[in-house]
Amino acid sequence: MKKTLCLLISISLWGCANHDNEYTSQLGIKSDSILETQFTDTMAKENLAFIKDQYVKMIGHIDNNNHVKFAAACANDNNICFPRAEEDGEIYLEQPAKWTNGFYPGLLWKLLAANDKIKNFPADEQQLVLAKAKFYQDALMPETQRGSTHDLGFILYDSFGEALEYDGLTTAERNAYTKALDVGRATLASRFDKDKGVIKSWDWGPTYPAHYLENGKVLSKNMELADPWTFPVIVDNMMNLEFLMSSSNTEYRELAFSHADQTYYHQYFYAADDKKDQYPIAYHLFDYDSMRPGNWQGVGNISAWARGQGWSLYGYVTVIEALKQQDAEMSLPNFDIHVANLVNAIEHFLKNDPVPIWDYYASAENAFEIAEDQSRDTTHYSRILDLCDFEIAADILPYNGYKPVKIDKDILSTATINELSTMTSAYNQPFIQGDKVLPCGSQSYQRNANHIPKDTSAAALYASALYRLAKFTTNTDLRDQSIKLGDRIMAELTAKYLTLSNKGRDFELGFALVQATGNMPNASEINTSIVYADFYFLEANIRKLALAQ
Repeated sequence: MKKTLCLLISISLWGCANHDNEYTSQLGIKSDSILETQFTDTMAKENLAFIKDQYVKMIGHIDNNNHVKFAAACANDNNICFPRAEEDGEIYLEQPAKWTNGFYPGLLWKLLAANDKIKNFPADEQQLVLAKAKFYQDALMPETQRGSTHDLGFILYDSFGEALEYDGLTTAERNAYTKALDVGRATLASRFDKDKGVIKSWDWGPTYPAHYLENGKVLSKNMELADPWTFPVIVDNMMNLEFLMSSSNTEYRELAFSHADQTYYHQYFYAADDKKDQYPIAYHLFDYDSMRPGNWQGVGNISAWARGQGWSLYGYVTVIEALKQQDAEMSLPNFDIHVANLVNAIEHFLKNDPVPIWDYYASAENAFEIAEDQSRDTTHYSRILDLCDFEIAADILPYNGYKPVKIDKDILSTATINELSTMTSAYNQPFIQGDKVLPCGSQSYQRNANHIPKDTSAAALYASALYRLAKFTTNTDLRDQSIKLGDRIMAELTAKYLTLSNKGRDFELGFALVQATGNMPNASEINTSIVYADFYFLEANIRKLALAQ
């Protein structure tokens, strides 16, 4: 049975999520009506040609070492670094062993596999894209045995898996890539905990990054928390299950279904005004040791991080698709109903704007209260608590009511408190003030910002998942709803969020979409172009065309 989780925080948005009963709503459409917006196959084909042109352009920049910015580890001649995002007006090249590194070769493979749908994709350009796809793919071979991460679905399946969709591979290449996926599945499966029934996400624990003054310079030091999570599972992990479910190995499939089962029971809550529990919202994180929810990406420990809702929807779409192909041996909840409710939730959140802000609760009147939540019924510490204003651009408003946050002392370890008592914060104030810790000083931020960033990566992810669902569902109402919502999102992205619209620096660098947000609480990749946003946008356009078949 689902557990009841009542969060003892006085925020009007939240209610207690009563999970004692299974979903009882019928699989149907009971959500806010959506406007039908025209997004045609012709528009999708034009987008494909645009994305192809952009990434051919990006290849040229990287080959000529123009407009690139390298991660520190890229100075090692043995390291091959991967295009990730626009940063400081350059193409940021990420170091090895990062979760995003599969998206660039995966995008190139997607272009090659869809070459018959792309206007003006001459043979010489296809050969160029193929050469680069192989080059970066080979660089990912060591990742197949890296058991320290759960992100192997992103890294391997979104690259090697995409390569296998291209019919121009040699037999040797196809065999090598298939073997790489097999090795990677075994590696990912090693992170599964049989007692808890889930794949552990991270081996690292959270720390508090203190920004302090020393000799007139602002430095940063990661310091201990008193009660950090010890077995974190993040909703992103749902995206790695398809990697396992695509195998003929029954054991891999069953552990993937087990993970989906446990995530269903533990990783969702409902807003207080959702009296009928119609719109499940995914926590970003759940600690399976303390059995408490948390967040490393959203506005607060309990919030509606936009891309997290996409990981949730997309992940469960792959689960029900796999179950339709081959049923599970274990007894599972009705994931069809769950997915229908997830679609309703996203439709509900997008009723006013088909491209979301980075966290749906960032615009709430009491967003600052959500950010300050340090309830003992959660994992206490959220990364947003120490987001200081000097870390982000002056025109960015992370959430309504953004201000310096006071942290309860008992969140930090005794050793951390003792050390902080001898240090001066970046705001030239003591860290310890009374019974509180002040990471970013006590004075209100002097900012006139009112722009809460969007996340086009979340929008593109939604559209791709919706079209995928529409392709195989037998529920005609859900199919129609998914296509209409997907079309509405894609029409908006196409009309307003292509780099073609303003032909700025991101257009010149070769990116396709603007205004993605990677990790706001970590002050990373805010309101910029990111490769995985383009990956899912490309995928959504391809899936739109597949619906016509």
